[in-house]
Amino acid sequence: MRHLMLLLLHRLLLIGCIHYTSSFRTISTTRSRSTLPSRITAKAHGVAEAEAEDANNTTSSNTICILGGSGRIGSAVAIHLLQRDPTCTIILVGRRQSQIDAAVEEVLAETTTTRQTDQKDIRVTGHRLESVWDATSDGYQALVDAADCIIHTAGPYLEEQPVPLQMALRSHKCRAYVDVSDPLPYLEQSLLLSDMAKHNNITALVAAGAFPGMSNVFAVEAAQTLPTRIQDVRFQYFTAGLGGSGAINLYITNLGFGEPMVQYDAGKLRWFLELSGSLLGKVDFFLPSSASSASIGSSSSSTVVEKGNKRAKKRIGTQTVFAWPFPEAATVAKHLNIRGNSYAAMGTAPDLWNTMLGILVNLVPRNLWKNPQFSKFLADFSQPLVAISDAVLDRTSGGKGETHCMRIDVTPIPARQQKNDDDNDKVVTGVSIIQGHDSFRRCVGQSCAEFALDALRNNDSNKHGVYLPEQFYNDAKDRSRIIPKLTSTPGTFCYTGPISLTKENGGPPKIPTTLHQALAEANKKENAGISK
Repeated sequence: MRHLMLLLLHRLLLIGCIHYTSSFRTISTTRSRSTLPSRITAKAHGVAEAEAEDANNTTSSNTICILGGSGRIGSAVAIHLLQRDPTCTIILVGRRQSQIDAAVEEVLAETTTTRQTDQKDIRVTGHRLESVWDATSDGYQALVDAADCIIHTAGPYLEEQPVPLQMALRSHKCRAYVDVSDPLPYLEQSLLLSDMAKHNNITALVAAGAFPGMSNVFAVEAAQTLPTRIQDVRFQYFTAGLGGSGAINLYITNLGFGEPMVQYDAGKLRWFLELSGSLLGKVDFFLPSSASSASIGSSSSSTVVEKGNKRAKKRIGTQTVFAWPFPEAATVAKHLNIRGNSYAAMGTAPDLWNTMLGILVNLVPRNLWKNPQFSKFLADFSQPLVAISDAVLDRTSGGKGETHCMRIDVTPIPARQQKNDDDNDKVVTGVSIIQGHDSFRRCVGQSCAEFALDALRNNDSNKHGVYLPEQFYNDAKDRSRIIPKLTSTPGTFCYTGPISLTKENGGPPKIPTTLHQALAEANKKENAGISK
């Protein structure tokens, strides 16, 4: 079987490289500056149905502009915003008119269905803009100036400058900005604009989706339950197929294979040039049954936690993961001032794709993965196969083919061994959080929407600036406000809250089965001077 897979991959790469080489000179990178308004508009004033807890802090009449709103993530953001606050006006911004029109229709249809609201009571507008990265595009600044909040989901962000954030900071009306960016250089450039955001009374959250985003907040929540300094922090994710996020997710994943893994090694930040895409082994996306009743910070009862953990074990179970350069392995580890190691990894289903990706990463030189044209071509080339496998996965899983799950582990500095063995069995060896959702796409959109609503509703002067989620929600009071919103969204089937693990109840948290082997292999390649 493995020989057949290698032969198939070889053929695909050969055909792909031939087509890529022959078409390289014809790929256009020109960005048009034209702007055309969408013809689809729903304009009537809606009736607020906000939750009781939000009644005294409403976002009524806010205009929210979603860059990338015609995409799968952007439309999911819009749907959740209108479900949470039907009084707001949504502007969906995209490049292709047909996709904008389809997104507006989807948002209208789904919002009116779930809330039993007439379409005339929902205000959704489409707007065409060729590129969100071109500040001189006709009408771009006027579009931003009309919004109270800018949400930027138009990735990929790699090799780009934070132009949308800069546009928001120049606006006289905008009060909040949120994006789902993940490349470290992009985040660093965004954070440099914090003083400008403070001066202009704007609250900006970057890397504020599900992962990174919600996962960052979970890591801080888990860490705050430990009385000692943090040793390790681990981020492990699973998404079935593309998780409903569309072909763009393939492209972004491919680009990441050309980037270094930036993570902590023995308490120091390190760039692993040869680790991205390496298979790290198996991870349990559930907790030992004996531990699931030990919730520390969750408001849920132990029965709810146990049931959620059982669902995660049944629906996700144990999965293969591979290294991918999520920024939280660096940013959260730095924020927590860890003494040991950090890493971020993800896996997909069916498991065959994990194996194939691991082989491809070893065959294709890193510099090709970094090339946008090659990575996009390979994503487009493999999209039909992925679409077929996703459809099969969806049917065989009872319509749950977009399932997402995350496991966050935080460990303390090892405690000194006690004389009494019974006491040693009760020493906390780690804190873990499991979260699961029916749809990756929905989870990202809902998380981003909740961060945006929170930024609008908590726009005090001491909150102005540009923040990563772990910075903005470092205070327990702020986390107690946002975590219940993030973990009660439609489709969430598991949230354990922080669970203390001891030797007595199944701890400490286990690392992926072949992590050390992958790190050793990466070190070997780099020490030998091999750079593909």
